[in-house]
Amino acid sequence: MAYSKEDLSNAMEECGTGASMGATARKYGIPRSTLHDHISGKHKQVGKGGPTVLTSSEEREIALTCMTLGGMGFGLTRNLVEIVLVEYIKEQQIPNPFRSGIPGRDWWERFLRRWPCLSERKPQHLSKKRAEASHPDIINGWFDRVEELARSVSLDLSDPESAHRLWKCDETGLCTAAGSKTLLVKRGSRQVSEVSSGSDHEYITIHCAGCASGEPLPPFILYKGKNMYRRWMEGGPAGALYGISESGWMDPANFLSWFLKLFLPAVSHLTETGPVLLFFDGHYSHISLELIRAARQSNVHLLCLPPNTTYILQPLDVGFFSPLKTNWRKILKLYRLQTKGQKATKETFPSLVSQLWESVKPEHCKGGFRGAGLFPLSRQHILTKLPPSVAIAVAMKCLQHPSSRLASHPTSLEYYKSRRSDQSQLGAGGKGPFLRRWTSQSLSARVSVSPSRIQSIGERKKPSD
Repeated sequence: MAYSKEDLSNAMEECGTGASMGATARKYGIPRSTLHDHISGKHKQVGKGGPTVLTSSEEREIALTCMTLGGMGFGLTRNLVEIVLVEYIKEQQIPNPFRSGIPGRDWWERFLRRWPCLSERKPQHLSKKRAEASHPDIINGWFDRVEELARSVSLDLSDPESAHRLWKCDETGLCTAAGSKTLLVKRGSRQVSEVSSGSDHEYITIHCAGCASGEPLPPFILYKGKNMYRRWMEGGPAGALYGISESGWMDPANFLSWFLKLFLPAVSHLTETGPVLLFFDGHYSHISLELIRAARQSNVHLLCLPPNTTYILQPLDVGFFSPLKTNWRKILKLYRLQTKGQKATKETFPSLVSQLWESVKPEHCKGGFRGAGLFPLSRQHILTKLPPSVAIAVAMKCLQHPSSRLASHPTSLEYYKSRRSDQSQLGAGGKGPFLRRWTSQSLSARVSVSPSRIQSIGERKKPSD
């Protein structure tokens, strides 16, 4: 007898209005005994399969707890979700059905299948400064500046003809030795090693730039050292620039050198007929009086990104560096196979970067500007990625005062109560006292807890309201 989960739910609703159980069972093709068991509460799960530890409404509360804390930037790990479940069943005086007293992997996988609105994701660690900088007021202020500048120079940031006048630049480090994440070996091998050239690998800085129309500039390769040798510059990408610094990272002198020798010649045909906008972060290594003077004389307008926002507003960070480094790891692995485990050196680095630059596609540059909301200009594209402003304020309060309670910020709970998007994914049902308490606890308790500590979790002192 085939019936769906919706059929069972509809049948239970009709019986709840006084309809005959037998007639309703025949109408939906459901065994009368099955319908009776679900209505009487013998089966806690609506649908096929055995009974679950919690009812659907109880699991909904656990799921909403995870979504609420995740939206605040304090998502729960599997370990902490197990703690939540164990505490809940003790609080509700539900017999613990788990053999070791804690849920196993089977329960976890089935729980995620029952609630597809939840998924395990690798988190992007967001520092306190970055979280504070992600406030909508700061983001709106940035886009106000961009729009004001575009208007002042008569530049339409939604017109495809303006794309070649918007440029971005930033640097990143490329490691000269890349290890493998996994290796294929004999099953049961206890020690798996990989031959490498030693631990003396280094990071070499490359400074990249590209425009919204998809055109990348040749890279500026910056070595750590006091003297530059010709062999460090042989075989590199056409038009590449090379430099040295004591630290190996960018400094004002090298940035100015890149601006005068590589960037300005590349955009000189544009600056003669109109303005050029250059986006970059305002790190001290990029700023100098000579740079500002040269930019003003060349009709180049410099726009410094707000501090600690490059992870969402820097086009290179958003859409360019990720595929670049993925391709770099592939090139290094192939090089290691060909050289029997040797790492790249300063002598071989330019030729490897030349291979890397052949893999750069216009879509990478375009996607970076689009992802950062700069071309076409769309502040809403960025604002929709941010956590709710109230949640950010609450999270910051917890970071500043770890002993504080989120209960002292009732607006946060009211905000999440009004989030119909979350409720629609979870179905009907409001927020229970368990959820209110968990979202009211100090989020400084978000630490990894070993399974041995879970046994006494029910004995913990409950947080005061």
